[in-house]
Amino acid sequence: MSGTTRHASIELEAPRTGLLAFLRDFHNKTILFRAGDWIFVTYGMIAGLAFLVGVSTATWYMGMVGADTAQTAGFYLFFAIPSILMVSRLTSILLEWRELFRKPLQTLLKPGYMLHGGIFGGMMAFAGYSLFTNISLLALLDAAGFCMPLGEAICRLGCYVYGCCWGRPTDSRFGVAYTSPHSKVLRFRPDLQGVKIHPAQLYALTAHLVQFTIFYALLPFKVFDGMFAALYLISHPVIRFALERFRQDDRGKVGRWTHTNIYSLMMIAFGLLVLVFGLASDASNLPINLQLRYVHVIANPASILYFVFIFLAACAAFGVHYKSVGSWLSKPSGGVKVDINEMGLGANDRDR
Repeated sequence: MSGTTRHASIELEAPRTGLLAFLRDFHNKTILFRAGDWIFVTYGMIAGLAFLVGVSTATWYMGMVGADTAQTAGFYLFFAIPSILMVSRLTSILLEWRELFRKPLQTLLKPGYMLHGGIFGGMMAFAGYSLFTNISLLALLDAAGFCMPLGEAICRLGCYVYGCCWGRPTDSRFGVAYTSPHSKVLRFRPDLQGVKIHPAQLYALTAHLVQFTIFYALLPFKVFDGMFAALYLISHPVIRFALERFRQDDRGKVGRWTHTNIYSLMMIAFGLLVLVFGLASDASNLPINLQLRYVHVIANPASILYFVFIFLAACAAFGVHYKSVGSWLSKPSGGVKVDINEMGLGANDRDR
């Protein structure tokens, strides 16, 4: 009854206008524009911005430790970004393995990427690039660890407007109600229409901005190569564990552990290995040139085109849908009604 009352109050509420109204209802702006049967979601534009800022920040870090920034930007465009997208897409498909057997084509050809898969895909690209160029692997990992909190903070704003990674119902004044039928939360959980839920994505955005601020403040105090990689690999799972209590979306389970719990534990283990190696050995410590500013990198004519194409690639990968939001096919898997098979990894039992 309380959910119905809440829903009714939203429907009867007088419409607001102006910038404040736009910001308060931003989470329901799922679709940015349409072009015939093609749909471009707002998440795509924000994801493009996240990749642009993230990659340019990583390139800036590599420039501060003496690497050629244009070469680094080219590496990200031609090697790192494809690896990140492919592995994050693969892990997202594996998360829906039941649906993959029932509707293989529709499961393969619908949007969806997994953060932890992207992290592991990036690490694979860094290892290969370091092997063939002799550029320090630890420096590459440091650059990624340094930029990831900022890129992920921006990307969580995209999650907020797309309606993925949604939170649990709440009576908190900070709760938000999704009413857009195109949002992922309502495509999978239409019973949550008009129900106030935790803006878990904004909690993550705030946490990652704080995380990046701390990393930035630590730049002059780097004591070994790999320090920022270790700090990220350890602190990111801590943030994830802390925020999962506010989330309700399906992340799959193995016993009592969600898939993200398992991936987070793997990240912590790897981060501890890097930390122990750096502290207990004669690990290198490339000097940081703090005189090189971010604006010098982003405005470098030799790198601008790389950054533009990275932005466009991310926009296309995360933003383009066909006929229905949530599909690259005319008949999406899931649609706007609950598909039990798509939620068959334990979400229904876990959330009730």
